[in-house]
Amino acid sequence: MAIDRSATLANWMDWPYNRSAFQRVREITPTALIARSDKPQPLPQRLQALDDLPILTFAGRTTWGQHLDDTQCDAVCVVHDGNIVYERYFNGMTERTPHLLMSVSKSVCGATLGIAIGNGLMAADDLVCDIAPEFAGTSLDGATVRHVIDMTAGTEFDEDYLLYADPDASNPLLDYERQAGYRPLGNRPAIGTLGHFRTYGLERPHGAWWSYRSPLTNIAARLLEVVHDLPYAAIVSRDVWGPLGQEHDADIMLDCLGHPVVEGGMSCTVRDLARFGLAYLNDGVADGRQVIPRDWVDDTRLGDDEAVRAFHAGLAPDDETGAWSMYRNAFWVFERGEVFSGLGIFGQFCWVHRPTRTVIARFSTFPTALPLDVSAQCHMAMEAVATALGHSG
Repeated sequence: MAIDRSATLANWMDWPYNRSAFQRVREITPTALIARSDKPQPLPQRLQALDDLPILTFAGRTTWGQHLDDTQCDAVCVVHDGNIVYERYFNGMTERTPHLLMSVSKSVCGATLGIAIGNGLMAADDLVCDIAPEFAGTSLDGATVRHVIDMTAGTEFDEDYLLYADPDASNPLLDYERQAGYRPLGNRPAIGTLGHFRTYGLERPHGAWWSYRSPLTNIAARLLEVVHDLPYAAIVSRDVWGPLGQEHDADIMLDCLGHPVVEGGMSCTVRDLARFGLAYLNDGVADGRQVIPRDWVDDTRLGDDEAVRAFHAGLAPDDETGAWSMYRNAFWVFERGEVFSGLGIFGQFCWVHRPTRTVIARFSTFPTALPLDVSAQCHMAMEAVATALGHSG
């Protein structure tokens, strides 16, 4: 198959160029290496024939295999009881092909932050500006680490993906993406993601309510760099990717000033993403070693009543996510304590279903960033697969 090199920095976020570009981020924008494990731990396989599994979504009856074909899936890996039971690759991908995670990148940052907190390098209630005085005088004055990673800080930022309809417009989201390296910077001054953050105002008291603002996760990553005195990619390599036994190198985008684009710029293979989710299923343990503190994993899936309150206080009455429990430690919690996932636009999932001991890692390239109907179908289809695996034992 001929390699499609038609994607450029100017078009790679758009359909159909994203179909190839999300697999070759390293060719389009600068990246930093996240090194694989010195002792990789391949997942055992007990493959099952799931393609014909009946799936019922609001769009009608279909099968798991047909659903994947119909929803621009690029790769999927289903792990049940620690074994790969289903794996498929589309769109030229293989088990060694990296793919952009988009905002599932945030969940990796959440895990890395939890490890630092578990090691006593900071606490969730510490003030951001005490750890990193460089943010004094910004919207983060008085904000805690918890406010940042849970997106309850009072920072003003409008993350509206409908703005993608006019990529030449000037608005906070697209201006941020230009500084991050998702789009050409043009003749704008290079201030980078952190410099762009310093231009944001304070909209409300910290902790008042939740709203989704990707740039906050870059602040969490900067705190990690400060307490470790290391680049973010080196921290993830040492504390997460290596100890989890990951088989392949990952990478993280760098902005125009060389800062990591942590909120959405990580790429990895689908098996390694499944292994990351499996660590959360197994209470933070990988290969018999406690990699992510169990207290952090429990806090991620269970949260607290304040996290639930803040999440729902920030939702519009007709928001379909109102049935979900909360956003905690850079994971979306659908059923408190039981079902949670890292989610990324254009169809990226690291979905953990504790009742059936199932993890589903999925890469996609949807034609638009956030098609709510297609995303809902994916959730329903993954639930059906988990339920079937749970019944099969």
